[in-house]
Amino acid sequence: MAASPANSEQVNAKDLLMVLIVTVSWGMNYPVMKFVVNTYPPSAFRAVTFLLGFICLGVYAHFKGISLVIPIQERWPVFKLSMFNMVGWHVPMIYGVSMLNSGRAAIIGYTMPVWALLASALLFKEKITWRAMLGIALAMSAAMLLAWDSAGQWGNKPMGVGVMVIAAVTWGIGNAMMKNAKLSLHGISLSFWAFVIAFFAFLLVTCLFERHLWQWPNLLQWLAIVYNGVVAFAISYLAWFHVARKLSAVSSGLSIMLVPVFGVTGGALVLGEAVTIEDISALILILLAMIVVLLPSEQIKKIYSKNHN
Repeated sequence: MAASPANSEQVNAKDLLMVLIVTVSWGMNYPVMKFVVNTYPPSAFRAVTFLLGFICLGVYAHFKGISLVIPIQERWPVFKLSMFNMVGWHVPMIYGVSMLNSGRAAIIGYTMPVWALLASALLFKEKITWRAMLGIALAMSAAMLLAWDSAGQWGNKPMGVGVMVIAAVTWGIGNAMMKNAKLSLHGISLSFWAFVIAFFAFLLVTCLFERHLWQWPNLLQWLAIVYNGVVAFAISYLAWFHVARKLSAVSSGLSIMLVPVFGVTGGALVLGEAVTIEDISALILILLAMIVVLLPSEQIKKIYSKNHN
């Protein structure tokens, strides 16, 4: 979604609240997901959360008068975007979370801006800059550090790092596609249909592979499902669209840097996950990678000049 003109970027209390909703809800969603997938079939859990998500967005669109009709010429692009941004991200991500502690999964998941930049260069012929290469190097260093440490840490599997990297790369490709897509469809409508497509994808997966694991959720599992579907999906996507519209692309992109921070702290506080020096080092590497990728060159030069005057 296009950013507002630069002169309209006056951040107020509502904007800060929207950023807080997005970063806290998405960050805390990692320990919530980890809690559920320890005892509940992952794809069944995800299918129900997407069901709740698109119902909530559908109700919101109805009362706001937002059309959910997709123009015929945009149906295939919407399907492709949904497959990368929702299905291709969430399928490996939910299984990656089951193989890693939640903070570690959040750190790797939010290498996405780096892969989005690389995908833009490879798929849409954008110039590969030194910043892109540095960001990739930092992100891969973080992933390899966590993979190496996971081999000797209880509750973590090196394969989980690889699965989460696949999720992040897919999400990055989807974001590059979204950036270059020319759609007349409202952002809420696009999210609605992406949720619908993801729901049917996860429904198919759980019917094929998890039927023997199906069970009625207990109270805590239902609370986690509602949190995911209503808060992390419906409410947070509405908040994110507000942030993306009001703030510049750089400001809105940098705001998601706090998500893995909340993922790590949430996992430690809620699930009692150990935070190792490798986790902290990888988190710092990912934050540096995101800064390198998201900040404009002029801003980096300004920061460098300020620190060397």
